[in-house]
Amino acid sequence: MKNVNFFIIALFTFFSSVFSQEDSKEKWFIRIGAHDINYYPITSPFKGFFLKKNNNFIPVISSIELEHHIKKHIGMYFDASLGMVDNPRWKIENNFFMKLSPGVNLYMLPYNKFDPYLKLGLGYHRFNNYLNKELRISETKYFKTNKQNFFLLDSGLGLNVWLVPNFGINIQSTYNHIFAKQSEDYLNFWKHNVGLIFRFGGSLSIHKQDHKTVGETDQDNFSSVVPVKEKEEEKEKKICCNNQEDSDNDGVVDQEDLCPNQFGLKKFQGCPDTDLDNIPDHEDRCPNKFGKKEHQGCPHVVFSPIVFNFGKFSLSPHSLIMINEIAGIMINILPNSKFYINGYTDSNGKSYWNKILSVKRAYSVFEALVSKGVDASRIEVRGLGIEKKKGRCVEIIIRKS
Repeated sequence: MKNVNFFIIALFTFFSSVFSQEDSKEKWFIRIGAHDINYYPITSPFKGFFLKKNNNFIPVISSIELEHHIKKHIGMYFDASLGMVDNPRWKIENNFFMKLSPGVNLYMLPYNKFDPYLKLGLGYHRFNNYLNKELRISETKYFKTNKQNFFLLDSGLGLNVWLVPNFGINIQSTYNHIFAKQSEDYLNFWKHNVGLIFRFGGSLSIHKQDHKTVGETDQDNFSSVVPVKEKEEEKEKKICCNNQEDSDNDGVVDQEDLCPNQFGLKKFQGCPDTDLDNIPDHEDRCPNKFGKKEHQGCPHVVFSPIVFNFGKFSLSPHSLIMINEIAGIMINILPNSKFYINGYTDSNGKSYWNKILSVKRAYSVFEALVSKGVDASRIEVRGLGIEKKKGRCVEIIIRKS
């Protein structure tokens, strides 16, 4: 455990150094969690996959991964894991395990709440107690190795579930192939991870010296001998006059920030996007629900038509059940949307009476929704009369504006 704590402290020191010098722009990820090492039976990598005796779950921070996105769908990572594990295949208990692996993550749905990816890496593995041990393959066949340091190739799947824009849950699983002469798969293992992921947003400023341009004279050299105190006073004066205040620390100064008191994203001028649907919250009718722009950020909802008997405008028991479900969606899922209730009739009868009947049908649905708690001001009732394609029904649709 002391080794684990030292390892974690050392890695966090390295991460802090990196983030203090680079411009993140939401391209840096850190995954922190616990790993499960599975030394499966030699007959099959999937045999006994979920058996407790083959899995070694370490419920402390045993795995840390740093990743940098170089393109929208591609990230370069470095993964480090260590701990004391059992190897039931070799009948070894409480042995020191270490794996260091750089590689590539390929993202299929980047910037989505559910963010799956493929992993491919090449790295280093250490397992101390293979020396002087024998692996029994059959009644007459044994395997031995005189090494404890190995190169490996790993590949697998991962999933980020973003709870908020910069924080979420991570799970991943990789199959690790060990390169060792005549080993076949006797040293291979599965590695599963579960933990938390942090995404670093905003820009971190970089303090650099100004470069000289062509035509600069020795007067620039003279400025280097100005007393330090005088330079500091000039610097303070410059900061004061520029008034570059950033109240929410999101990398967008207040005078350019549309949401100066909320941590947000640069691409939305400092405003947040809670549901990660690429629509800023102040323009999103459903800021906590993933949606599309054509639906003002709300989920795409299509209500089934409510059908009426010939010449009637009263609601059947089945229609009342449907209306109860629709009211729940209007109140809980689409709380900021407005709706049309359109009433229709078939072509039987005179147009004048059908117009009246379509209005009565629409109002019967309207009154039922209001009785369930839907705000009447969110609904516009329309009796549209005869519509051959619609028939004897009422349709509820979301208003676009």
